[in-house]
Amino acid sequence: MFVLAYALLTAYEAYFLLAKIGTAAAEVPQQIFLGTLAQSVLIVAASLSAGKLSDWTGRRKIFVFIASIVYGLAMFAVAIASNFNGFVVGMAISGLGFGIYTAVGLALVADVLPSKDNVAKDLGVFNIAGALPFSLAPAGAPVILAIGGGNYGVLYAAAGIFAIVGAVAILPVRGVR
Repeated sequence: MFVLAYALLTAYEAYFLLAKIGTAAAEVPQQIFLGTLAQSVLIVAASLSAGKLSDWTGRRKIFVFIASIVYGLAMFAVAIASNFNGFVVGMAISGLGFGIYTAVGLALVADVLPSKDNVAKDLGVFNIAGALPFSLAPAGAPVILAIGGGNYGVLYAAAGIFAIVGAVAILPVRGVR
């Protein structure tokens, strides 16, 4: 669900800038670059910090939970953005959530693998699970947009809900702290 939210953000940000923010088509590449730059700076900082903190505390689940909540809130920030600055703030917050998730998500998966004999197969399934949302996002987005009357803010609000559902889904995972 977290990666589905990310897939919706990356696949539709150009359309969001054009339709909701009112960006001129010629400015979209630069604005996507600036949003991605803000996001990337926070991804690096958050992943370094969260990875070290997760290793130090020996906890994984709480970090993935927090990452998903932060990312969901970032999608809501993007959804309500009415100008480019608001969009960049949402992108920066998404970088914080994504950085935490990036640092700790794979470690959590490695901690809960059912068998040390099938690590490659199990990590292959995890890789497919990470790629699948990029196929589902373009299939589901038109439905969400139709329900929302073509409003890309509604699409990003749905992405926020998906990320938060992902946070709740991690809670019952047993065998990892």
